[in-house]
Amino acid sequence: MSIVDTLVEFLHSLMGMPLYYPLVSLIIIGDALCPLLPSETVLNLSGAFSASQGVPNLWGVFAASVAGGMIGDNLCFAMGGKLIGYVERLDPASKAGQAITWVRRNMKRGAGITIIVGRFLPWVRWVATIVLGSVQYRWGAFFFYDTLGVILWSLIGVGSGYVGGALLADYPFLAMIAGLVVGSLVGALIRWAQVRISEWRDVRQGVSVI
Repeated sequence: MSIVDTLVEFLHSLMGMPLYYPLVSLIIIGDALCPLLPSETVLNLSGAFSASQGVPNLWGVFAASVAGGMIGDNLCFAMGGKLIGYVERLDPASKAGQAITWVRRNMKRGAGITIIVGRFLPWVRWVATIVLGSVQYRWGAFFFYDTLGVILWSLIGVGSGYVGGALLADYPFLAMIAGLVVGSLVGALIRWAQVRISEWRDVRQGVSVI
């Protein structure tokens, strides 16, 4: 048996276990608290395997990811006041530092859209949640927008992986790769669209001032 076959068999066995769903939630909670864990990758892989191998259950992964995202984000929001000092000391040139700049610029346009769009940008969602928690933004509003963002993020992450996996359902390893590629492309498209929309808004605001 090749290494590829061994990997596919291992993932198939893991994703077929009931334990897999709480594991997905834990990974996403960890990612919300420290954006180093590959939560998007987990969703893309899960969707791809669901399409090509029949496991895991697609809606089970979706529910687990929504639960994990909501729990992690709200924990991060609650700790915002304690973590903001660390965020302020980050290198402005780093990904996290650039995320701070993005968050502060977009907060002026509206916290709601920043929370929703930030869910798709790993460092941004972490920084935005901490910043909002530190300034005592209304938790009810945060909960509403964050829940909406998490649901969209989960649907797109699992769904794009499923589409990629379905394209090559007869080839498990290629289906896995396709799921990751499609998921990454969708994520990149969302980031590109956000940048373009922000630039358009800035130009429009500049014109309106004149």
